[in-house]
Amino acid sequence: MSRVIVTRRALMLGLASGLIYGSWAYFANHTADPAAALRAAGVQFALSFGATAILTMAMDAVLTTGDAPAGLTRRLAAAVLPITLLALVFAAAHAIAGTPRILATIAPSYGIGLVFCAVYVRSRGRAGAIPAAVEPCSPAPGRQV
Repeated sequence: MSRVIVTRRALMLGLASGLIYGSWAYFANHTADPAAALRAAGVQFALSFGATAILTMAMDAVLTTGDAPAGLTRRLAAAVLPITLLALVFAAAHAIAGTPRILATIAPSYGIGLVFCAVYVRSRGRAGAIPAAVEPCSPAPGRQV
């Protein structure tokens, strides 16, 4: 059974992403209605934080699965599939929240997210950095670090 390891890197990247894209969602919707703009910002913050943290952990998990180094197919899948699936989740969440301009709201996070995923996967694959880079946020009980 695999274990999910929450890393400091995943949490910090999630926070930065939430702040950036939540601000963008407010800006993209501020002319429609202030309440709708705030709702869109809150939804986008939550989605971006969660998605970035999960993407980071998922990419690390995909890249560290198996004994062989990650091949091109595995790296491509780790970079493209999760962000594309999350874009669909983002669109659905914004539709439920009543966001007026859904595509304008999520387009930057998808485009930049795709670049982020590609760069992240590429950087994790260099010089055996993947296994050593996965460190938990806090040690397990009874374990000294």
